[in-house]
Amino acid sequence: MLEHWSAPQHAGRPVACLVTTFTFDADFFAQDCLSRFLSLSTGTGDGDRISTIASILEEEDRLAETQVTVLADRSTRTQKRNLRWDLLPVAVPGDGLLHAKAAVLLWERHCRVLLGSANLTAAGYRQQVEFGLALDLDEHCQIPRTVFIELHDELLDLVDLAPGSSEVGPKARALATLALFRQRIEAADLPAWPSAGIHIALAPGRPKVNPLDRYEAVWRGGKPLRATVLSPFWDDVAPAPGIDAVRRLLTGRPAQERQLTILADISPFTGKVQGPPSLIDQGAAVSVYARPDKERRTLHAKLVLLESDTWVAAMVGSSNVTRYGLGLHPGAHRELNMWIGCELNSAEGKALRALAAKGDPIVSDAQEWETPADEDESTGHQLPYGFVDCLLHLRPEPAATLTLDPTTLPASWRILDPAGHPLYDSAAWSAAVEPQVRVPLAPGTPLPAYLLVRWHVDGQEVESTWTANIDDRGALPPPSELREIPVHALLAALASTRPLPVAVEQELRKLERVAEAGADTGLDPLTRYDKAHLMQRVRQSSLALMRLQERLARPASNLDAVRWRLHGALGPLTLAESVVRTSDEQMVNGEKQFMLAELALTIAAVDWSAVRNVDERCVITREVTTVLEQIREQTQRLPSSQDATLDQYVRDAVEEALAKCGH
Repeated sequence: MLEHWSAPQHAGRPVACLVTTFTFDADFFAQDCLSRFLSLSTGTGDGDRISTIASILEEEDRLAETQVTVLADRSTRTQKRNLRWDLLPVAVPGDGLLHAKAAVLLWERHCRVLLGSANLTAAGYRQQVEFGLALDLDEHCQIPRTVFIELHDELLDLVDLAPGSSEVGPKARALATLALFRQRIEAADLPAWPSAGIHIALAPGRPKVNPLDRYEAVWRGGKPLRATVLSPFWDDVAPAPGIDAVRRLLTGRPAQERQLTILADISPFTGKVQGPPSLIDQGAAVSVYARPDKERRTLHAKLVLLESDTWVAAMVGSSNVTRYGLGLHPGAHRELNMWIGCELNSAEGKALRALAAKGDPIVSDAQEWETPADEDESTGHQLPYGFVDCLLHLRPEPAATLTLDPTTLPASWRILDPAGHPLYDSAAWSAAVEPQVRVPLAPGTPLPAYLLVRWHVDGQEVESTWTANIDDRGALPPPSELREIPVHALLAALASTRPLPVAVEQELRKLERVAEAGADTGLDPLTRYDKAHLMQRVRQSSLALMRLQERLARPASNLDAVRWRLHGALGPLTLAESVVRTSDEQMVNGEKQFMLAELALTIAAVDWSAVRNVDERCVITREVTTVLEQIREQTQRLPSSQDATLDQYVRDAVEEALAKCGH
């Protein structure tokens, strides 16, 4: 399944993705899924400092240009992660779970939808038997537009369940991704009706909404006569509500030919039937699920297969064959499934039937049974609903805005940072009694991806994590590793025709080799004034500034991308700061002042109206003006170059740049 996260040929740059999951592994998602979606490469080194810098630069650069949102059930324990992508905890009303597993992947010229049974974990993608499907919105797509519109609407409903403002911050970013998805749906040349061969329908599940009911949207001909069900988890009661719901779909005639088969898995690790012994008492045939290969994997796939003598339909997705998975309980989960229907003897029909491969019959007395722990059920102490939202800010000072609901808070609690340092507690809140409080965070330390919450249950203190997101991704500074890159390496990388992370790595390795050899770096006092070397530096700087202008002028998928280009590791503000930090021995007299002036003129030469939407022009102008003002302040702090003409040129250039940008 991981290959579907990689861009197809000619898809262009990644733009946005939105995914849903129940359990979530942040490291797996970043290293295996997100790296493929972003087309991240690997460094040429062996995990050393330089290759690490190049990898961080590539990841930061791609993430800044791409909006990434993960919707996970709020019971999932949060891990450390890059705050440039959002993790929205979703609370399903009625104590249900966010159990849907879907992904919308958007590149410049392509859109793909993934839907199935696998969580975003290493187990889901590598260690379990899972079913899923990938749908590409391209010129060959024959899936009706309504299927994608319904999926969009379901995802929109899930985002609405997340905390936070719909106007700004992580929730607003998720809504922007879905708006782009809707635009792609409307722009695609999709049929209004299903093709003659395959019929597909979305089948969501929630309280009082049974995904089984959607089978009629893909069914043709006489009613179903046979059903086969496969699930890793079952209702341990006879009759089981989930199995009974499938049985009620068998309305074909003659009635004596109706047949229900339960497929139960035998664990390759214990040799025991995975399920409750009550499966034998369901009035159905029970057989071993014939696994597709010999790999030792846990079953996690879910399947409902319906057949007549001429037609077959299969439901795959996130729903277990249980009352919680099929919307039969007031606390049922939020699910996403897909029904696929086609002629029984077609190639597609044979493929669907092969999913329900049947082995030997299971006889109760001849088998050992074990009911596996349902990993799709929340365990441990869950964060009380009173801790609603945690939003981080960098401006004017690092802080977290905590949204609290007094009606569902425990009596006594305290909040700490990941290192265990106290931030806030119930005693302080009792004095304020505000639904939102702003808590300062330690300056100079990385913003936390989560906070720790501790409270008491039955006299014992328990702990859970509280997911944090950043309000403005564009305000995130470059990681400290990227601030170590010398300005001459940055300029050389910008001047290169190679991808920027590769060029930066090569320049840093060149400096490393020179330093190890004890050779001249080309920046000693004699070389600085060598005419040939000086002309080479001038040409390189000119080319770097030209490439910087091209980089700034490229259309941006979001405002955060614009802010990163201005403030990021290869942006003009970082270059200006690096120039100022460079020792005087490494630059000729007046070179610092001249470079700052040229940076200001480079920013002003960009047609910013073409970078983003017209209605965002004022915001971009404000961002650009702020950067130019900071560059002006840096020129003013530098000592005179002792060349009155050059000093005047620098002042005039910066003021010209500010005037051109509307200051």
